Amino acid sequence: MGAISIKMFYRTLAASLLAFLFMQGCFQPTRAPEGVLDTPAHHVSSGFKFLQKNYNADARREFELALQLDPYHSAAHRGLGLVYGKANDFELAFGAMREARDDAGSDEQKALVYVGFMRLHTMCKKAGWLEQVEKRFKDALKWKSDLPQAYFYMGIAYKDAGRTTDAERSLNQVLKFNQSLVTEAKKELAALHKSE
Repeated sequence: MGAISIKMFYRTLAASLLAFLFMQGCFQPTRAPEGVLDTPAHHVSSGFKFLQKNYNADARREFELALQLDPYHSAAHRGLGLVYGKANDFELAFGAMREARDDAGSDEQKALVYVGFMRLHTMCKKAGWLEQVEKRFKDALKWKSDLPQAYFYMGIAYKDAGRTTDAERSLNQVLKFNQSLVTEAKKELAALHKSE
């Protein structure tokens, strides 16, 4: 009986050890920063710069690095959603944007997530897309009423829909705020006037 108990003990121990190792493999722990610039905020900032230049693979890498350091970083999920949207993978894009919404802490982060939804609806252009963009625009303004990004991407959506007057009104609002996207808004306004 003693030999059987010892065998059972070792089998149970081996099974427990395997289960523990399996569970460790299922959970992806956050990694420790490797340097001063290895922060979620720095990676997200770099990711959005890459995204603006259409370096989508580089942007994706930066957002993923940010999420390795902080899996609940709202802006990283938002950026990843935009990368997926540019790749026409809208299921992943909207999923990432929902994660960004769930992880958003501040009012501005919440507003920026709704701007992200606006951009995705403009990219995919499914039936009723403009109404969805307008709805998300209102959601964004509930959290932050003077957000230039909301007005800029609403202007882009109106431009894509052929609603020039509405596009001009939204883009001029960006100029009134004079915070960010001013250069981009001026460029879009010039393009609108050129097409008239």
